[in-house]
Amino acid sequence: MPPDALKSAFAQIPTSVAVVTTGSGSERYGATVGTLSALSLGPPMLMFAMKQTSSLLQRLEVGRPVGINVLAAHQHDIARRFATPGIDRFGDTRWCEEHALPRIDETLLWIAARVRDQLPLGDHMLVTAIIEHTQTEDLAPLVFWRRGFSAISNDRGV
Repeated sequence: MPPDALKSAFAQIPTSVAVVTTGSGSERYGATVGTLSALSLGPPMLMFAMKQTSSLLQRLEVGRPVGINVLAAHQHDIARRFATPGIDRFGDTRWCEEHALPRIDETLLWIAARVRDQLPLGDHMLVTAIIEHTQTEDLAPLVFWRRGFSAISNDRGV
């Protein structure tokens, strides 16, 4: 299948937008991911995928603490910032340190986890992590769909 046709097909799948973080103090790192999913309730696990060329990936060795910041509808600028290489991603971002990890302020969901496995698949690495802590907020999520950011109402009606 031609890559452009595949990209167009994948663009029809709405995905959550999250920033994966690790490190602490001045040694902090983060990157935007669009592939994030719950994996298991027992043990509590999630999975996300990163390009094999990601500079963050080399810092996510097995056992390393990792933060998952699922972005809220108003945080599309943060999603873009953490997807841009070669800049200070934390400089214009409001964040704090929690569970010895960088946590972005005002996110929909915060997860503190620990890397369990890495599995190379195609041009990406699938990373699984054991969830150690979560905190949710009553906000609308940021979604990536048709190559752009969208918001879903947090209204429970259909």
